Amino acid sequence: MDVDKYFSSVVAGFEFLIALGSLIGLFGLVVGALLLFFGGRPFKSKGLKILLISILLVVVCGFNVGIKYFRL
Repeated sequence: MDVDKYFSSVVAGFEFLIALGSLIGLFGLVVGALLLFFGGRPFKSKGLKILLISILLVVVCGFNVGIKYFRL
């Protein structure tokens, strides 16, 4: 029975990390788009990098996972 409790807590940890990655990806999409469109020349390359990393996070973690997990 202790092994079952251990694996359920490990799965809960993975669910939390996936939900957190989803929220960070959504926040990064907003920040990256703002930097890309409204930033100066040095900020445009940083905005593009943030945007690409955020798209990767959203693809891997899911779009609505963080919103549903944290009930936002």
